[in-house]
Amino acid sequence: MGVVYRAYDPQIGRQVAIKTISLSGQEFADEGEYRARFLREVRAAGRLSHPGIVTIYDAGEDPETNEPYLVMEFVTGEPLNRLLARERKLPLSLSLQYAQEIAEALDYAHSQGVVHRDIKPANILITEDGHPKIADFGVAWMHQEITQVGEVVGSPAYMAPEQMSGKQGDARSDLFSLGVVLYSMITGFRPFQGNSAKTVVFKVMNIDPVPVTSFQSNVSPELDAIVSRAIAKDPDERYASGGALARAIHEFRSSELAPSETATFITPSLQRDLLHATKQNRLRASRIQVYSLWSAIGVIAAASILFAWRMTRVRNVPFPAQVLAELRSHPIHPRELAPAQTAVKKVIAHKPRARRKDVLPVTSTTPGATVESAKVQVEIQHHFNGAKASIWLDDKLVFDENLRGVDQRHPLLRALEVNQVTKFQFAPGKHALQIRIVSPANNYDQIETIDAELTAGSEHVLSVNCDKRKMQVALQ
Repeated sequence: MGVVYRAYDPQIGRQVAIKTISLSGQEFADEGEYRARFLREVRAAGRLSHPGIVTIYDAGEDPETNEPYLVMEFVTGEPLNRLLARERKLPLSLSLQYAQEIAEALDYAHSQGVVHRDIKPANILITEDGHPKIADFGVAWMHQEITQVGEVVGSPAYMAPEQMSGKQGDARSDLFSLGVVLYSMITGFRPFQGNSAKTVVFKVMNIDPVPVTSFQSNVSPELDAIVSRAIAKDPDERYASGGALARAIHEFRSSELAPSETATFITPSLQRDLLHATKQNRLRASRIQVYSLWSAIGVIAAASILFAWRMTRVRNVPFPAQVLAELRSHPIHPRELAPAQTAVKKVIAHKPRARRKDVLPVTSTTPGATVESAKVQVEIQHHFNGAKASIWLDDKLVFDENLRGVDQRHPLLRALEVNQVTKFQFAPGKHALQIRIVSPANNYDQIETIDAELTAGSEHVLSVNCDKRKMQVALQ
């Protein structure tokens, strides 16, 4: 789109950044309207003054080339996309800090009637003192204007569904993009991935991503609720403003993270909102202190009685042994497990026998207890009109179904690779996964086997990419 130069303004005595805008691809007849809109949008963005936004000082046209240019604040630091490329993912506390500050900056810009429309890591600069600044306000729309009709441009992985449908987008579109950035910072993966722009578009519009807590199981599910709401496909289901998103993130940081991890930058607008809440909390706290003391005494007494009662019962109950449960393709429930018949002494006395191929080990618990399984989401990406997929877990067939064909009716999704998603729950532990995809019409028949380490309580993603040359299989 253009080139950024580092320059020096001798009249004011400061370093600045100059960004030239290339007009290649723009129709000559539309250049006049295009230049007028450029100055109009930049003039609106130039009124923005916020610590989280790169300031625009001036705008004009090069007298020799007639190319538009911007004179902006020079920021010492690096783009977020470069930081993510090096680190892959960021610490949770840092990711939340960046997202909160960006949400505050967006809230300010939206209150001034300015929408960015292209929030992505490349347009977020991290300063030397560790704070994000949003760049390219006022010119992001140009990424979408200088294109051919119907072409998917920019960064579809960060674009909101309504933008892909041809709508202009509003403040909630920026919040969707920020939600994608937050997901990427926390997990190291974009929520909507694919090997082509059209595949990414399909996922953004149709597929719900793997929850954030699947990558960080020690984090409260409340984080999933925040991210999921930010990247909701329906704009009406997202946060109504950047301020609302910033407050949700701040509350999560205050309740879930250590105090040392949350003592970071808080903007004035968020500070005002929190001041009233703090006063109310102090009033409530003073009223419940007395009740809390007596409640604590009661809880301790009840716990002591319960412990003594359970100790008298446990002497008469034999310790359950390990049993074998036949694998199902649906969730494993306690009632499906055969009760343990072998005493503990016999299990310890015998050497472990080789595992049977048709059953999987599951550690049993007392009757009525919940068996925590490992969740596996299978994503099969293919380009076939008709095909069949089969999956074996330790030589036992758990999935054998036809794959849906490519829908050619939507003009944007023609020749698209379909991403078919199926979810399972399996016994945790080490297993062998074998995948076979067969499409007689395309002369395609490939088998791949991988070793899988499934963790109880976690959600894994098995990605199957039916490449024309060799099927690619990966487990995350």
